[in-house]
Formats: sequence, structure tokens, C-alpha cells
Amino acid sequence: MIQNSEIKTTCSYCGVGCGIIVTNDTKKGVTVKGDKDHPVNKGMLCSKGMNLHYVANDTSDRILYPEMRWSKSHPMERVSWDLALDRAAAVFSSIIKKYGSDSVGFYISGQCLTEEYYLVNKLVKGFLKTNNIDTNSRLCMSSAVAGYKKTFGEDSVPICYDDIELADTFLITGANPAWCHPILFRRIEQHKEKNPKVKIIVIDPRRTDSAIFADLHLQIIPGTDIILYHALAKHIIEKGYVDSDFIKNHTENYTLYKDLVLSSSFEKASKLCGVPVNDIKMAAEMIGKAKGFLSLWAMGLNQSAIGVDKNTALLNISLLTGQIGKPGSGPFSLTGQPNAMGGREVGGMANLLAVHKELNNPTHRQEVADFWGVDEINEKPGLTATEMFDALESGKMKAIWIICTNPMVSLPDSRRVEKALQNAKFVVVQEISHKADTAKFADLLLPAAGWLEKEGTMTNSERRISYLPKGINPPGEALSDVEILTRFAKKMNFSGFNFNTTEDVYKEYCLLTKNTNIDISFLNYNRLKNEGTFQWPVPDFGHSGTPRLFTDKKFYTPSKKAIFNIPTAIENTSEQPSTEYPYVLTTGRIRDQWHTMTKTGKVSRLLTHIPSPVLEINPIDAYKASIGNGDLVVVTSKNGTVRVKAKVSDSIREGVLFLPMHWGKQLENDLNRTNNLTNTVVDPVSKEPDFKYTTVSVSKYVKPFEKIAVIGAGAAAFRFIQNYREINTTDEIIVFSNEENPFYNRVLLPEYVTAELSWEQLLKIKDEALHKLNIKLKSGIAINNINTNDKAITDSQGIKHSFDSLIIATGSRPFIPENVQLHLPGRFTMRKKEDADRLKNYLDNTKLAAEEQHVVIVGGGLLGLELAAALKHKKVKITIIQRASRLMERQLDRISSKLLAEEVQLRGIQIYFDNEVSTVFETENPNEIEIALKSGRTITANAIVYTIGTIPNIELAKETGILCGRGVKVNQYMQSSIPNVFAIGEIAEFNNKLFGITSAAEEQADVLANFLSGDISSFYKGSVLMNILKLEDINLCSIGEIEIPENDTSYEEIVFSDLGKRYYKKCIVKNDLLVGAILMGDKNEFAEFKSMIESKIELSDKRNTLLRGSSNSKPVLGKLVCSCSQVGQGNIEETIKGGVTNFTELCKNTGAGLGCGSCKTEVKEILSKCK
Repeated sequence: MIQNSEIKTTCSYCGVGCGIIVTNDTKKGVTVKGDKDHPVNKGMLCSKGMNLHYVANDTSDRILYPEMRWSKSHPMERVSWDLALDRAAAVFSSIIKKYGSDSVGFYISGQCLTEEYYLVNKLVKGFLKTNNIDTNSRLCMSSAVAGYKKTFGEDSVPICYDDIELADTFLITGANPAWCHPILFRRIEQHKEKNPKVKIIVIDPRRTDSAIFADLHLQIIPGTDIILYHALAKHIIEKGYVDSDFIKNHTENYTLYKDLVLSSSFEKASKLCGVPVNDIKMAAEMIGKAKGFLSLWAMGLNQSAIGVDKNTALLNISLLTGQIGKPGSGPFSLTGQPNAMGGREVGGMANLLAVHKELNNPTHRQEVADFWGVDEINEKPGLTATEMFDALESGKMKAIWIICTNPMVSLPDSRRVEKALQNAKFVVVQEISHKADTAKFADLLLPAAGWLEKEGTMTNSERRISYLPKGINPPGEALSDVEILTRFAKKMNFSGFNFNTTEDVYKEYCLLTKNTNIDISFLNYNRLKNEGTFQWPVPDFGHSGTPRLFTDKKFYTPSKKAIFNIPTAIENTSEQPSTEYPYVLTTGRIRDQWHTMTKTGKVSRLLTHIPSPVLEINPIDAYKASIGNGDLVVVTSKNGTVRVKAKVSDSIREGVLFLPMHWGKQLENDLNRTNNLTNTVVDPVSKEPDFKYTTVSVSKYVKPFEKIAVIGAGAAAFRFIQNYREINTTDEIIVFSNEENPFYNRVLLPEYVTAELSWEQLLKIKDEALHKLNIKLKSGIAINNINTNDKAITDSQGIKHSFDSLIIATGSRPFIPENVQLHLPGRFTMRKKEDADRLKNYLDNTKLAAEEQHVVIVGGGLLGLELAAALKHKKVKITIIQRASRLMERQLDRISSKLLAEEVQLRGIQIYFDNEVSTVFETENPNEIEIALKSGRTITANAIVYTIGTIPNIELAKETGILCGRGVKVNQYMQSSIPNVFAIGEIAEFNNKLFGITSAAEEQADVLANFLSGDISSFYKGSVLMNILKLEDINLCSIGEIEIPENDTSYEEIVFSDLGKRYYKKCIVKNDLLVGAILMGDKNEFAEFKSMIESKIELSDKRNTLLRGSSNSKPVLGKLVCSCSQVGQGNIEETIKGGVTNFTELCKNTGAGLGCGSCKTEVKEILSKCK
């Protein structure tokens, strides 16, 4: 770690470019807060940015060293950097020699820093002699780039964020900044709160949070944007709101445009767009009368078969009203990646050159070639993102090098991308996370440094360049992308890569910008470090940057005039809905996730808002298809299928469906991956894929009939049957119980022995309800054999039963020391009803009064103590023999163990520690035994009960050839090594751990019930071990980890105690997560602590109140609304009912909206519904 108290840097998520102050602590890792002095965010951060430190601190998924396989059939193995890059150079050289330079390609990312972007473009276009280098910005920004170029002559975003506070009318179209660019939206919100007359228009087929906040929402039919913009323009022209001077002096092609829009009709536009004529005119009035008009857009326009035309049609409105080059106005494309702009500046795409030079311009090509010291640059445009993967599939391209992007999840038609990567001769993946789906296809996997682990620059959406210093060292052998690329270039013997530092790369790039429209030749690291951020151009020394472009109304076209563009297609050219595929699917982001979740997916609190993908569908469409809220549905396009749960919502238009794009494969299952569906149509100019318009069908998922056999009838089996029957009533379920009495609560056997509870009170289900579950129950019948090939089991009566899925839930049995003779009188265990009945009847048969009975219990664990307490409650004399030096040694630490022993002894229970039973024999007296201990002491008693622990019953699974450790090994769906055989409960071994507690058995059963019903979105992550001791008036529980591993400084222990009153509370914290706790004397916080440990929700600012025992926080009620403060819809409604109807007070009271603020719109909506 590099010690540095505070580092100023920039957020690594979207293109807003918020300033962050990072504090580094050797023990606790890094923490982040918003930079109050930063011009972009003024201290605010969104839910993603606020939690960036958790991503930086968690290196559990990181790739730590280079890995390589010698052929596709070989396994990956660890190699040195030297060997890795030698191999890369050898393979690339030989492929280029054999098949030509266009047989290789690089696919890079809008998250790359500018220096990395520049370097890799120089490497590929200048030295590998191919233009096959494209970026994932092709998937999000290329239509906007083409639109700006066609209108202004260059890809130049003319506005600055400060225009937000100067504008009085906003048109947000094809974007949901409330969720995707939250800090800019916060600024718009605050501006409107101060100036209520500010007008906000949102165009979107969904009623998003941005649309809810708007004054006017035009809920458009997807794909009809150009028709709508032309209708707005028609009204603006007809009402005389045009800026004639500006049009006459500073634009060209107006007459053609004017004739085109005036020839359209409002009625036709209204019908095609699904927007009332009055609303179209009202929006046009707002725009026409605006003093400062800002248009903001993102993927809704760009990701389209007519994306460039949509962009120019929107830009035309800014030209029409003269709203450009002046404060508070302009067209503003929102970028989704932190350095998509930097990539555009260095010519990061297959058809561009650095510094806005054009690949198809011979002069430009020669200028760049001369600068790089090469003879020439290939004039042939390179393959774009989707074309590259087509070429890999067809074999035209042989090798690909993928940097900092996850195309297996993000490209359209994912299954085809998978085929392409499988077909490639050589795949290099330069990545930080093993969790990236694409990493699994690598022949060479290179570990890269991530955010904060390297230095460089980025440009945000308003052309603002910021410097990101290195704050921490990368884990393992990971290197910065600059280092990896320069080393590779040297292995290829290319001159021109003798950079000693990243700054050297930046200096070279800055020099290339000299005398261009993006001139930053007078910018350097020194100025960026000392003076802060700059908006390009910065064309001379001492220049402070350029907030707005085109203030002189001179544009970058040959005529210096902006161009009104006529669209080649007014109506959408995507494949239209048909009887086979009647719906339009649109895809996008959700509030707390970003891209393919390799970063945000690591932060538990970000997974609480929308934990798994759901399909938004209009109630009318749902009703027609007999789909209910929460039903599993199958979405099908001509490319593939997805299976997810439905969310029936009137916030989406009829005929339109929405799916979030973040999820990839889970355990080799791709049914949650949205891009299985998306079509491969691209805009003919920008080559950007049409993610927003895929025709699909949707139907309720009908699971094929299945015979399910369940072996065992304990807690796990019961919970599975109960849950499964709630989802599926048609499958056949047969249950085998080797006990005569199935489905009872084993934990309560001690209270049954003492008759405090009747047998009926132990039953989990009454006969009538059991009948309703419609299962075949075979009581008192065990299973002797499993034949997985024939899918059959043989029971203890020799009868064969067939199955499609088999669930083994055989539980465990008591551990009995070798020399114990349980068949002799007075010797017992406590596991089943018959054990309890034996002990009960035996004690009754002694004819002794309870206080004259003496029972010795061997084992001071949970069961032993609870049996002791139950018998003691009946006044029976109790002695506990404990082999260890303390009670519950595996569940408690020393202090709580000692306090517990005091409590137990106070109740008149004798404990012998560090002792064992050596022999037990009968005496002359009936119902009396003598117990000799290893210490030499002899105890006379009536009975001895062994409660030493349990052994999982895995013999049946082992004989079947199922992979076993201490238990049956299972994956996240509880599948054993044989896919249609599952194990749950005490026998299930997950990640080398057994979880022998009821709550774990029930969690496993829930996951399995979902999985067998067809839902792959929930999976088992392991359970938190917890123990609650049920002793009268002793409050004691332990949850999770109870001791800190030796010499591990990442753990902290927080203890509060009043030993005199036997009050003790200990919390164990690691990486700001509560990982364990012991509570004694007061269990009030148990539920909250348990849920915090289970959900792995980062403590954040809750830490002080929670751990100091002064927490009054309520559990989340209803649907989660605020992921920062963990507040549910129910909590908000409850507070409103309590009389809080002022919005600000409501936020203060509940904590909602006090973090990043992106849930405020939702809170407002709940308030308006409740008022």
C-alpha cells in the first residue's frame, strides 16, 4: 500500500466524472467520499460511487498472475509475465505472417484511461498495420459521434454541466438520468426546486424515475423518435419560434429540412408515436419559448438501427431554435462510461484516427503516420465491435485481444458471441476479475491493475479532463494496461514504445493535438495535479480551459456552418412486430448496477434494490398472456430465449417489454442473460447495435411434468415440499421417511421428554394440511439403493420407484463413542422421537419423584444444555460431563463460555470440565447406573444421555458414486455431482462447509424449490451459522464468526460487557461488514445482526449506532426503496401514516434519500399515493 492521507481522483463508473476523495489506511483499506470542491458533483455521489471503496478493497475475485493454456484442450496454468508476453508476441506474429494483418483485432473499452487508449491505437493502427481495433463505446456512443460530426463537422459536445443551472427547459429523451447519471439529475432536481418554473420534458416508452419527475412525459412507441422530433419542429416553425438570424447566418440545408417537417401531419405523428397531439404541441411550446434549452439523450437514441438519424433529428431542434453556443443551452449526449470521451479523442474506434482525424482522409493518415514514425496507416476501415465477432465466427479473423470489457454479456446475440470466441484460434483477455464471463474463453489471461491502482487521465461528458493518481498497489502480479502494452510492443520489436512513465505517453498524445480543435498541447500532469480539471481545448499556456464550444457560432464544417441533416430513414428500420413476435423488447440499466456487474455486483447493498433480473410488462399484456406478477416467463426472439420473473407494471407501454442488461451466466446457465435475445441489426453509419428494439414473444413458463423423490422427512425436506407446492401443484412428489413419524421439530425433543410440550406441538404440519400438499408419503420406509443410470430407487421393502429428480435429505445421526452399549438400560441418545420416548418412559418407570432422579448428560453443546435445562425445569438433578475446558466451545468465545457456565451452575447443574466417561455399569439397585470418569471420580445416576455431536448420513450417496467429502458436495443450486440428484440439510456440503442448523436447511430448500420450478435467479451462497440457546431467562446467541483469525489485521473486534451482570456483546467486523457477533444478556439485536451478517450489507455510517447498542433501526418493510439506508416501502408508508407528510421530513425520519438521493423520486411517488 502506498501511504497517502487523501487522494483526489475521479469515479470510475459513468461518464459524469464525479470527484472523489480517497483516504487510505493500511488496516481498513480505502474509504471514499464526494469531493465538495469538484465542479461536477460538489460533494455528491450516487449509490454506485459511494460504494466504490468496497470494490477496491475486495480483491477476492481478482486475477493475480498471468495464466495460459498451450492448446484449447489443455488446462490454464500460471506463467510468468515474460512467458505470457513472449507467447502473445509469437502467436500474433505467426498469425499475421500466415493470414495477414487483418486476421487479428483488439476490442477495448470506454473504461480505459486516455493514455492506454492512445497507446493501444498507436500499437494496432501504426505497427500491427490493421485498423481492427474497436471499443465497447461502439455499443453506446458511436451514433452520437456520427450525429455530432454530421451536424457540427466534428465530434464535439458543445455544452458544460454549469449550463444545467442556467437552462429553463430540459428535453430528456431516450435516457433515464435519475438512475443512470444520478448526479446530473440531482443538479437538475435542485435547479427545479429553486426555480419551480423550470420545465422538464421526458420522452420514454417507460415511466421511469426521470419521467415521474418531469412536467410532461411523452410515452412514445419505441422507434418513432424522428417522427416525434419532426412534429415538434413543425409546431416550432409554424408558431414562429425559430431563430431566423442564426439559421440564415450559421446553418445550411434549412430549406430542405423545413419542407420535410412541414409536410408531416400532427395527427399522423400522434398515431405513429402514441403521443396525443396536445402533448406534442405543449412540448413544442415549452421548447419554443425557452430562454435556455438543453437536450439530454443517451442509449434510447444511440442504440438503434436509425441511431444516427435520431441524433441528427434531435440536433436539428437546437439549430432551429438557435440554442447552441450560449449559456444554458445546447445538445448534450450523456456518456455511459468514464472515458468514452477520451476514447473518442484518441480515435479509439475502427474508423477513426487520433485527435479527431479521419481514417478516410489520406492527408490525416499521413500526418499521424509521420508523427508515429511509420511509413503509412492502412486506409481500409477496421472491423467494428459486432463485425469483429462475426469475423471470428466465420474464421476470417483468427485472434482477438480483449481489454477491460466483457463482450460475452454486453454484445447482442450472446450465444453467437460465445461461438465466435470458441472458434477463435487465440484469445487474449486483459481483465481484473475472474468473474467476467469472457475470461473463461481466454487462451492467455493477463491480470490488469484497476481503478486507483494506476495513474492516467479521463475525459467526462462535458470534455473535462481529470488526472487519476495511483493510490494503492495492484494485487498479486497485476500490471497497468500501459505497462502490459508497452512490454508487448517491445516483444514485437516495435520502436516508438520507449515510454518510462504513463506521463510520457500523455505528453506524446498532447503534442499530437497541437493546432487541432481539441488542442491540449499546453496541458500536462503538473497542471492537472495542481490546478484541477480542464475542459478542452486548452490551446495555450495559462489557458483555463473552454466551458462551451461554438460561442462564436463558427462550426467545424468546411463552410463553418452547422448542417441541418435530412434523415435517410424517418421510420424505424428494425424488424417490426409480427404474430410470432408481437412485442418490442427494450433493454437498459437499473439504478444500482453498472455494465456487467463485475464491480457493482461485489457490493451487497447494491444488490438489494433489484436483486435479480425481472421483465417489466404492462398489465393488459400480462392479462392477455395469463401472466401474474412474479410468474416465471419465457421471452423468445429469433436469436434465443431468456427465463425470468415478470414484474407487471403500468409504468411501461402496452406492447413494450423491458429487461435489464447486467446479468450474464450463472453456473453455466445463460437464461438470465438479456443479450441472448437482442438482434444484431446495426445502424448503417455508426455500426451501433439496436439494443432498444428486438421483437419477441412472451409466455408463462410451463415446466415439464416431473417425478420428484425425496429421501428424508426432516426440516429441509418439509420446507422444500411446502415451498415447491406453492409454485408447482402438478409434479408428483414421493417422500420416504425411515421414521414412523415424519415432519416434526427435532429441536423441541427436550421439552417433549419433560412433557412441557405434547407431541402434537412438535408436529410441523397437521394431517389435514399434509393431505392438501398432495404428496405420497412412505413412513417407516427407508431407501436401500439408488440407481442413477435408470433413475430409480429401491426401498426397504424391495419396491422400485422411478424419479426424474432425486432429493437426498437424510440428515444426520448422533455420534456415539465406540464402547457405549446403548442396548443396555439407562443409556440414551437424543435424536428421534423414539429416543425421546425411551428416555421418557424409562424415567417414568423409575417411579421416582423428579427431584430424586439424576441424569448425566455427556456433551456441553447446544442439545446437551437444552436437555439439561428442560430436565432441570422439572427439578431433575443434572450433571454435565464436558470433554473440553468450557461449554459450547465451538459456538462461543472464552468469555461468553465462562459466563454461560456461571449461569448454568447457578441453576444447580453440576459441570465436570476436561473429563470423559470411561465406563458405565449397572448397580444392585434397579434403574441405577454407576459412571466412572477418566479423572477417577464415580457418579451414581439413573440415566446417561450422549449428546456429543452428529455425523451426516451420507453412506447412501457414497455407495451411489456421488462425490462426497464430509457431506454430499453440492453447487449453488444444491446439485450433487450427478445433475438430477440434489442434497439439502445437514448432509449438504457447500464450499467445503457443512451447515448443520435448521435455518440453513430451510434456505437450501428454498433455493432448490425455486431451481426445480425453473427459476435460476436465486442461488445458495452458504448460510450464516447461528446458535440460540433456549434456556429459561438466559439470553444467549452467537452468529457467524466468533473469533478473529490470528495475525489478520483486516478484522476488528468490538466488545461491550458488564460481567457482573453477565451482559456481554461482541461484534466482529471485516472490511466494514459485520461477520459475527455474540450477544449475551440481551438478544434484542439478534434479528438485525443476523440479517446484516447474512445479507453482507456494508455497515457504512450505521456502524456507530448499531454496534454501540443504541440502534433503533427498523428492519426493511416491503419492497426495498433506498439501498443506502436500507429503507423499504413499508417503512415509508408507516411514517406517512404516523403524520409525516412533508417530503424533507419524511426523508429525515426514514433515512431514505439521505445517501445518494437516487431513490427520492420513488419516495415522492409513495408520498403522493399515500396522501
